[in-house]
Amino acid sequence: MNPLFNPLTSLPLLRNYIFDPGRIKRLNHNQLKRYRDKAFKQIVKYAYTVPLYHNKYKKAGIHPSDIKGIDDIVKLPFISKKDLVDNFPDNIIPVGYNKNKGFVICTGGTTGKPVSIYVDFLTMGKAAGITVREMNFFNLNWRKTRFVHIGNFNQYRVDLIAQENFQSHIESFISMKNHLNIDVDLPMVDIINKLDSFRPDVIMAYPATFQHLAFLKRKGYGKNIKPKLFWTGGAMLDEYTKNYVEDAFGCRLLNIYPSVEAGANIAFECLDGTWHIHSDFFNVEAIDDNGELVPTGERGHVVLTRLWGRGTPIIRYTGMDDWVRLLPPEECNCGLATPIIEGGIEGRMRANIVLPNGKIFPPGAFCFITPVLHKFKTFKVKQYQIVQKKIDEIDILLVIDDDLRNVGASVDTIAKNVKEAYLKKVGLGVVINVKEVTEIKKAKNTSKPPPIVVSHVKTEEGYRILESNK
Repeated sequence: MNPLFNPLTSLPLLRNYIFDPGRIKRLNHNQLKRYRDKAFKQIVKYAYTVPLYHNKYKKAGIHPSDIKGIDDIVKLPFISKKDLVDNFPDNIIPVGYNKNKGFVICTGGTTGKPVSIYVDFLTMGKAAGITVREMNFFNLNWRKTRFVHIGNFNQYRVDLIAQENFQSHIESFISMKNHLNIDVDLPMVDIINKLDSFRPDVIMAYPATFQHLAFLKRKGYGKNIKPKLFWTGGAMLDEYTKNYVEDAFGCRLLNIYPSVEAGANIAFECLDGTWHIHSDFFNVEAIDDNGELVPTGERGHVVLTRLWGRGTPIIRYTGMDDWVRLLPPEECNCGLATPIIEGGIEGRMRANIVLPNGKIFPPGAFCFITPVLHKFKTFKVKQYQIVQKKIDEIDILLVIDDDLRNVGASVDTIAKNVKEAYLKKVGLGVVINVKEVTEIKKAKNTSKPPPIVVSHVKTEEGYRILESNK
């Protein structure tokens, strides 16, 4: 049965659609604070019915009545990825939760065992309000704009669960012919041909997917693809890929910050390059390696709290492995005044590059190829990857566009300059190998395109080596 036939479901969903998208602009600072306080108290009260949280809070001597607002969040213990994995399925949902009305979604498991959590219809519905908000912000009508999502539609992934259990029911009342979902596992030529037929206004995909599409666009594919906006998330977007894609399609490529555990986009990038947090939906903190909150503007490990939803609550969750620098709300040229992620997401903690001389680079700060390619004004590198094989050896893999191979600076010249750029940054004692390859393969058992930065050196291993060199 379509859950929208039930007023207990359809009326809250309608209310969310009316009030949620405009709230972050409609409410002033004090009004938004009161909203967040109320939402936080409600979600903590709900979490207290979930064995994992109940046991954690009881051990910490915390009761929901102790929580007066969002400022009291520091009283609550952290929830780790291991906590969710070890307590799945029964201890991450309220006692007596009807699993028939919930859906299991899981992460990709690229950092180990995947995390699985429960969501329900209304939780997915409220998440949709964030997408509506973002489209409204860019003056895009979600009912008319031709929107394509190129995502992971494998079993238990949130893209497929939302398509089968939310979007399919919405289509009974509202035409969704202007929305198209495409599986990222399809051959790239098939994907661009689908896009060419659909003629989208907005496309959402992984950065590497956009890079492949841009390469094909340069080869004459997708003549009817004339988008207004690109959104990308789920992986790091480097400056070269951004420029490569925007040059090929003639439109902006902006970041979003989604996660499975969040159930939606935590933040999005405006046209001024500011990463705005949806602070009425989420609370974001940053902590150091010792679990202490870092000062404003300093780099820390992201801690997420979702201020809404049923199924598995997400409160002070540390399992996303991203690094951020947080700034308080301030007026942006775009008109929004929200908490900000300064400079965007720096990347997964596990991909940090640890070097023998003690330098540590997050992946977003280890892409020194872009200045070289800008210097030679070339797009002949259609894809690249940085692989740290050992603490003192790094491979730079380049995939060359054969049609541009003999245009401008030679591949050897580019490779030489790339090597020099990395040697200058990493210092003595590190071997840099720049290699041309025909393709860069994605990791096994994942639908995500390959990451830009890969490290086979565990961060803790790097620290041990550093200690032994003292």
